[in-house]
Amino acid sequence: MPFARVLTVSATYPRDADTVFAEAIDFDAMVAATKGLATYKGLPSGPFEEGHSYETYVTVWGWMHNPHYQIHVERLDPALRIVQSREQGRAIRQWDHTLTVEPAELDDGPGSIWTDRIVIDSGWLTPYMVRVGRYLYQYRHRTRGALEITAWITRP
Repeated sequence: MPFARVLTVSATYPRDADTVFAEAIDFDAMVAATKGLATYKGLPSGPFEEGHSYETYVTVWGWMHNPHYQIHVERLDPALRIVQSREQGRAIRQWDHTLTVEPAELDDGPGSIWTDRIVIDSGWLTPYMVRVGRYLYQYRHRTRGALEITAWITRP
């Protein structure tokens, strides 16, 4: 994996962890959170399902097209509030995504911390795609009402 990078995005929410996790694994909520930035054609409504594979046509910024984008949900554990998917399509060789939501005590009550960790490999396009991913995930978190968002890129 000479080209791979790890994108980590962490967001703090003023809602309890179970509520935030339910939002995190819902296709409709994901599509709504990226409205104005990206479109996803062909995704079902409702929550992700463990062991299922989904295909979508993703368009980012109206010009970056990724037809036949594959999403395979390898693990979904609502009790632990974790979901892991393997994704790929067109220029994306690897987009291995682990999403976790943990409870957090905020100054004004219960909250949660949502962390996305994505291993991205797009060959020589990796530096560009990891930055597209960072922008996309930060956009989603802003749209969902995150109080604080941090993001960083490392090597695996």
